[in-house]
Parts: sequence; C-alpha cells; structure tokens
Amino acid sequence: MFPDKIISGGQTGVDRAALDVAISLAIPCGGWCPQGRLAEDGAIPKRYPLTETASADYDQRTRLNVRDSGATLILNSGLLAGGTLRTLELARDTARPCFVVDLDPPPA
Repeated sequence: MFPDKIISGGQTGVDRAALDVAISLAIPCGGWCPQGRLAEDGAIPKRYPLTETASADYDQRTRLNVRDSGATLILNSGLLAGGTLRTLELARDTARPCFVVDLDPPPA
C-alpha cells in the first residue's frame, strides 16, 4: 500500500529521494520550499513539484509541510539537529504523528 501523497521540502538527501520515488511510482507529491527554491546545494530543480513560500525562511517551509502532512517520517543518522530537529518539534507542538528512524546501528 502506498501513501496518498508524499510531502517534502525538497532539500538534499532523503527529501529529494522521497520525491524521486514518488515521481517514479506516480504517487502524488509536492510540498513547500523557501522562496527562490532555496536548498543547501542551490536552487531546488524544477522537476520537483513544490510551491514556494512567501519568504526565504526555512522555518515557514517546515511549518507548512508539517501542517499539510498526515504524518511525518524522519530518517536520520545520530542525534537530530537543525531543520530535522525543528521538524520533530513542530510535529510534537501541533500533535501531528511523527516517526523517527535512526539509521545508525546500535553500539555493540
């Protein structure tokens, strides 16, 4: 069973991988990105169907994506930080379901 829609902010890594999979499997996808399609590596490619926010503020993008999602999945290695931590905080603050998967193996 596939999700109804994949929502992503279009940043590098898991964000774009989720959009790539959605596009390849014809799963509806989209989400919000900062004005100017800002990302860590420059502009987010136009092939990703994202809507720009009114500002270049990453927090606004994150708030809108958490708000518009049915649940949030965070795939991370190690401690959460930066925008990933902020996503978790916003999901908790708004009582939205959020699942965190730590991809680091447990210590032996």
